[in-house]
Amino acid sequence: MPVALKILQGNKGRENIDDLLDQVAKPSVPVGAPPRPDVLSAEAIVELDELVPALISLGIVSQLDAMALATYCQAAADWRRYQRLITKRNAESADELGGDIQTFKTGAQQMHVLRQLANDAEKRANAAGAQFGMSPMSRRNLKTAPAPQGDLFPNAQRDAADKYFS
Repeated sequence: MPVALKILQGNKGRENIDDLLDQVAKPSVPVGAPPRPDVLSAEAIVELDELVPALISLGIVSQLDAMALATYCQAAADWRRYQRLITKRNAESADELGGDIQTFKTGAQQMHVLRQLANDAEKRANAAGAQFGMSPMSRRNLKTAPAPQGDLFPNAQRDAADKYFS
């Protein structure tokens, strides 16, 4: 039975609660950089290379997360690409909506395919990113190691304090 479930059910086996909490706090999968898929675009690779060190420092990425992380990075890169194309088409159109609204010869209008693709990429990025705490709501559910406490005094003030209080 998973340790978290044992705790939720009231520790019926009367195991040491501190040991159980330690097991919950330690990641069951070793933290590390997942392998980089060879199908990512250049912009997605840049996103991956920037993101992995931060995720490792938080202790929330492992080699098992390659697909989810690649999905996020590619979706974020796609969203940026579509947004650039939309911005360019908007600037070139008379009504500044050429990338958002597609107008047919009949006068009928619909959402431009670039806007649809950008919206889809945004949904994919949000869904995959939520697994890594990329939004405030998903971040509050992550179990990460607490950040180390900083110095009480910055360098100059600490040195002055050491002179008088050590």
